[in-house]
Amino acid sequence: MKDKKEFKVLLVYPNLTMMLVPSLAIGIFTNILKSKEYQVDLFDTTHYVSDENSSPQNRVKFLQAREYDESNDLGIRIKTDLLGDFRKKVTEFQPDLLMYSVVEDCYNQCLALMTEIKDLEIPHIVGGVYPTASPNTCINEPLINCIGIGEGENIITEISEAVRMEKPYDGIPGIWFKSDGKVIRNSRGPLVNLDEGIRPDFSLFDDTRFNRPIGGKIFRTVPIETYRGCPFQCTYCNSPMQVTLAREAKIGNFMRTKDIPLLRTEIATTIANHDPDFFWFVDDSFTARNKAEVFEFCDMYEEFKLPFWFNTRPETTTPEMMQRLKEVGAYRISFGIESGNEQFRKTVLKRNTSNADLIKQFDMLSKSGIAFSLNLIIGLPGETRDLVMDTVRLCKAIHGFDALTVSIFTPYAGTVLREVAVRNGWVDKDHITTHTTYKSALTMPPPYLSSDEIDGLMKVIPLYIYFPESDWDSLKKAEIDNPEGRALLSKYSEIYTRDFLGQDQQNDRKWDIDGASGCKSNTKDSFSITFNSPERITDEELIMLTMQT
Repeated sequence: MKDKKEFKVLLVYPNLTMMLVPSLAIGIFTNILKSKEYQVDLFDTTHYVSDENSSPQNRVKFLQAREYDESNDLGIRIKTDLLGDFRKKVTEFQPDLLMYSVVEDCYNQCLALMTEIKDLEIPHIVGGVYPTASPNTCINEPLINCIGIGEGENIITEISEAVRMEKPYDGIPGIWFKSDGKVIRNSRGPLVNLDEGIRPDFSLFDDTRFNRPIGGKIFRTVPIETYRGCPFQCTYCNSPMQVTLAREAKIGNFMRTKDIPLLRTEIATTIANHDPDFFWFVDDSFTARNKAEVFEFCDMYEEFKLPFWFNTRPETTTPEMMQRLKEVGAYRISFGIESGNEQFRKTVLKRNTSNADLIKQFDMLSKSGIAFSLNLIIGLPGETRDLVMDTVRLCKAIHGFDALTVSIFTPYAGTVLREVAVRNGWVDKDHITTHTTYKSALTMPPPYLSSDEIDGLMKVIPLYIYFPESDWDSLKKAEIDNPEGRALLSKYSEIYTRDFLGQDQQNDRKWDIDGASGCKSNTKDSFSITFNSPERITDEELIMLTMQT
């Protein structure tokens, strides 16, 4: 048995290249483990080059983000020897326990890291969203001996003590582990009490990890959580899975909100310890809560007034709320639209808001003075080109956004739409995803989109939304990877980058003529301000796409 002060834990954070802003979970775990007097260190893979462009790099490539220079703007030095550096870190630090925090996109990277040091036979636990969503896949992997399911705050202290004191894992809630050739599946423990005041400690991260481009500027950015869980049931997202699993385990409601005075203390402490000039609120949908709580947050946050970003749904906002959020520092908002076809969005994605209501909400939001972007998904199960163009038309009817975030549907474990895709034979049941700007994993028959068609659309979605329909024939040619297509893509991209993305959000913008596209002044475009999408899904397809029997 080791003395606590001699016990060493290495946190390992497999991450996609350049996925910026430090991990909140790693920050929380650092604080907890240090409070137990252990020696704690971190291996973070974010700054290592990969074989493919990362999601942030692809955002720039696909005209969804303003350009930035990783070295000059962010101060980042890209590294190359991921596995060699990891082995060096492990052999020099000599941890008694390795803790991996893993999402599905990084699972294969995690396995590569584990393979590199397999011969050292160091006790480990693999936790995070992916082991929670796909525990059998993880525990059946020969490299993995122990996984954590659900929240990790309590698990990490109990397993650390078990390893330190050389005790068995049998009584540790929330873990599965291998013992004598068998898998032991311990039941889950209670949900974490967010009001216990566990504040994240980001001191183990490289200082450049805080630098993030936002709206055309670089900010020193720190993540903050004000609530955990999501009240919605979107079928493309794995957040509803957490609610379902907690309910099935009979451990309570996964949706929990932090006490505002406690949140105020956490914010003040984070400012004192890390000196951020921007906060990144990681809540699934920031304004999807009791409206009085939003105003209570604003009254508290007025003391700080640091600029901040959050993600939310447009239908959860009001003019008064937006005005107050603007007063206390709201700098940017990301709003999820995902699909522009009302029937598909309501029945398949479980987003029960009409196009008319969305357009009305965005008309209000465009007057708030807060910059915002729209989140879209293409390549969804059962999606056709007509459905994608419905999304384009809805976006053209929306006023005020200054950026678009387009993701290729990713069949994450734990989502309803992954099960839909598996059941229809469009993705293998054992498929492991990569990031949301990488090639589609689905293989769908006509009339549904092929992987190549999705790739082509990914390049030009912002252009379809920005330019008038009279240019659409040329833009369709720009989807094709041939000399003519590349020349057209270059031509239109240059105009779009210069006239739209070339401005940061602080520049004054001329809004469009009435009825024109919402993204920019564009007098060529006279699209109607209303868009009622047709019903395109048959009853047979509805059964196929909604897991009905």
